[in-house]
Amino acid sequence: MNATVNNKKKKVLTAVLVSVLVVAVAIGGTLAYLFAKTETKENVFTFADNIRGKLDEPSWDPDEGKDLVPGKEVPKDPMITNTSVNGVTEYAAIKLTFVNGAGTTLSDADTATLLSLVDIDWSNTWTLIDGTATAAEQIYAYNDTLPQGVTSDPIFYSLTIKDTVTPEQLLWLAGDYGHDLTCYEFDVHDAAKCTITYRHHERCEIAAQPDKAAVVAGGTAANGDVCDCTASVIHEGTCPSLVGNIKADCGHTTIISGLGNFTIVVEGAVVQADSFDGPFGTDTTKTYAADALIDLFV
Repeated sequence: MNATVNNKKKKVLTAVLVSVLVVAVAIGGTLAYLFAKTETKENVFTFADNIRGKLDEPSWDPDEGKDLVPGKEVPKDPMITNTSVNGVTEYAAIKLTFVNGAGTTLSDADTATLLSLVDIDWSNTWTLIDGTATAAEQIYAYNDTLPQGVTSDPIFYSLTIKDTVTPEQLLWLAGDYGHDLTCYEFDVHDAAKCTITYRHHERCEIAAQPDKAAVVAGGTAANGDVCDCTASVIHEGTCPSLVGNIKADCGHTTIISGLGNFTIVVEGAVVQADSFDGPFGTDTTKTYAADALIDLFV
């Protein structure tokens, strides 16, 4: 930060709140379920010169973050409000940091992969001022000033896990811990919740008759055809007997590969608008708010 910014630093407020989006993946016996739980913490930091700001997410509903499946949209709308007094007008910025389940900032390559698996409904009223659109750390500035009592548009409105993600990609999101079947406890078969079919041998008398797929080995169809081979029971993927829960004493805690879930950390900062020439610019003789806002996150 240049000397001009340093001289004005007493007028700069950093209003920081951390908002966490956690997306977790649970892998069953043969079926992957994707779900999310999000916790939002709200704090207001007040400094000199009556410069204040608040970061929150008014549309966030914790229940919407539960049992997230591919294709489900989760409202998530971080925004900043100018809560200063005495008519102070501000410029605002938000920093996004993508971290894994262990709390370690992702590599840019992993962030790019992650962002290819989710759809974020971005606002057009924020401009990227530091980092790239696929970097693990990204800083955005609000395009306009925030007068006292005014709230910015959200930096984004929602996050959706793409409905095209594959089981392998879900496993990468969840993190592969090397669990084997001994690590899972499976629900018992429930005939009311599971549909059972039988995979007949190709030369079975009724194998080519789909309407008789439920005839068991040795069983007789209504027209007298007999299942004259050994059939294999095939459960549909939603059968609870195929969905396992990890045992508490499984002992596999080290991720072999993948993210081990992920978190988006959201931080906010504001500066007094009349201390700077504007939010953006390339004239090196001027002090722009974007430069000061970036410095606040260092």
